[in-house]
Amino acid sequence: MEENQPHCHTELSPLIKSSLPADLEFLKAVEHYSLRRERVFRDRLNPLDISDDLLLTHYRLPRHEILQLCEEIGPHIHRPTNRAQAIPVHTQVLVALRFYASGKFQNVVGDAAGISQSSISRVIKGVTEALFNKAIRDIKMPQDQQALMQTKQGFYALHGFPSVIGAIDCTHIPIKGPTNPIPFMNRQSRFTLNIQVVADSKMKIISFCARFPGSVKDSYIWGQSILRQQFVGGQFGESLLLGK
Repeated sequence: MEENQPHCHTELSPLIKSSLPADLEFLKAVEHYSLRRERVFRDRLNPLDISDDLLLTHYRLPRHEILQLCEEIGPHIHRPTNRAQAIPVHTQVLVALRFYASGKFQNVVGDAAGISQSSISRVIKGVTEALFNKAIRDIKMPQDQQALMQTKQGFYALHGFPSVIGAIDCTHIPIKGPTNPIPFMNRQSRFTLNIQVVADSKMKIISFCARFPGSVKDSYIWGQSILRQQFVGGQFGESLLLGK
């Protein structure tokens, strides 16, 4: 929990200051120092103290994946500060995951974690940017013949599909109503982004396209995607995508 203390910016004129008793001046100096003392964050979220069932229910990830995520993006979200103790990396990750999973307002998530709304906003932004950069680095189609062959073998082992290197589909992700809502309204009159996703035989995401609003059809997204250009250009040879 953060103890948010206001900062004293009041200044007294020299004339008024000279008329104050010495002990009152001393008390004011002590008060000013105490108001500006270092805030202390009392961590309420510790993935080692939360049950496995609770982690899956509230954060959608098992313990080992949360800890691995903390290790991978920790260097990118750890921000030491001279004014306050930094919010622990695992707390930042859990706060962001809770927000993603619940869709609740930031202040509700902050109350549960004992963090102010302004800090919650910075945490979610920082974790989201770190996850996006990680996705750009790690999510990618098979890059060479060996990787292509292994991916094909995975699909063939499942249901005998030959030459398949990915299963493709689109999914709608709800968003808050934007300033220009019409393009983002899907067929169910909900505001969404229509996300194209490709997964391998182990259900690992290997490609995504997340730049189209909910009103756009799946076929249009595929037609405009870089992935289609790569297939047309022969980058994946005779490989196939499996879609419905």
